[in-house]
Amino acid sequence: MAYRLTRKTACYGYASATVGSVNCHEAFGERPAAKWQVLIDFDGTIAPDDPTDHLFERFADPYWRVLEDEWQSGRISSRECMQQQVDLLRVSPSVLDEEINAIRIDQGFHAFVSFCRGCGAEVKIVSDGFDRVVRAALGNEDLNVPFFANKLVWLGKDRWRLAFPHMRADCRVWAANCKCSHGRRPSACPRVVVGDGRSDFCMSMTADFVIAKGSLADFCRANGRRYATFGNFFDATAQLSAWLSGSPAHEELNP
Repeated sequence: MAYRLTRKTACYGYASATVGSVNCHEAFGERPAAKWQVLIDFDGTIAPDDPTDHLFERFADPYWRVLEDEWQSGRISSRECMQQQVDLLRVSPSVLDEEINAIRIDQGFHAFVSFCRGCGAEVKIVSDGFDRVVRAALGNEDLNVPFFANKLVWLGKDRWRLAFPHMRADCRVWAANCKCSHGRRPSACPRVVVGDGRSDFCMSMTADFVIAKGSLADFCRANGRRYATFGNFFDATAQLSAWLSGSPAHEELNP
């Protein structure tokens, strides 16, 4: 059952904004509102053109696709996949940054962040991609959102390696970036996940509400998990607004 943000689910912090059709002050009442969390994937979600894959397509040996297929089929972990794929990159920092600066952000993402924060949410970007990419994309859009991603390290000339500052020894799927760990919170505080792919499967299983597309939507359907679909962040804002107001109309559930 979806976790509704009401007077009964208060944790800490205050929400008093009116965003879209939801008046957060009225929804939460006079008591402190829930300090809820929104965890958002980057590649394919905030950046719809999947910049990590695009950079590999442009600058890596074609064997990166074999590794990608191995990960997508579950034969290797994302940590193993990403580490080996980055070993295949051959590009100078200046050329790489020029390509990164052309990355497109979903046009509705600014409004989505404002919506969430107006309703008292803590917003985080959790990415299995590169910190260099996320940092540049957010900077170019003048967006100040905390993010957690793998660290792309320049080795000199056109060589790179990947470091994993957010890996965890106890990660169930041996992920490069353990996305579930960024959502640790008091059990009374709800969590929303927005994503599109395999790296989002694990954190979606402990979310109170999932907004999904792509293989994450397929995963939710196959596992009987309620979720809302989206094509862009204007859709995601509408779906989240409906959920906050208590409407189940936009939710999907595998029959």
